[in-house]
Amino acid sequence: MSRGCFTPYDWSRSYLLPADVASNIPLRGAVGMLGAHNAARGLLVEICRHTGAHPAGLHYAETVLGDGAIIVVDVTATAHRPNGEPLCVKTCTRHRRHEDARNGDWSISVDGVAYPGEDRRRSPSPPMQGWIVHRLVRRLTSS
Repeated sequence: MSRGCFTPYDWSRSYLLPADVASNIPLRGAVGMLGAHNAARGLLVEICRHTGAHPAGLHYAETVLGDGAIIVVDVTATAHRPNGEPLCVKTCTRHRRHEDARNGDWSISVDGVAYPGEDRRRSPSPPMQGWIVHRLVRRLTSS
């Protein structure tokens, strides 16, 4: 492969959200947009793919703490399950700018219930996050 075989468009894969989704970030990505926004859209798309839900809303927020030492990214994805019940998934990712034993961490809650057993050092890919939600939702409904 030659050095020039890739263009910026090769890295612009984007999760696309329907026009009726309420979101504070763009519903589709483009070259040069934030990858974090694409990961947030991916969370909603993958939740819907794995659970059969219909997307309803997406909220993305960043907070910088401690003189920029910690960046907190909160993503809230809302959808409607096939039976019409709401599904609300929140993820929180903390990135530390200074190297230490823990470079960052990720946590998830579904319908207001935190799952510390799912906490990870690095955030999983959007497809993996969708599968985690599917597994947690199945666990809740089978109890």
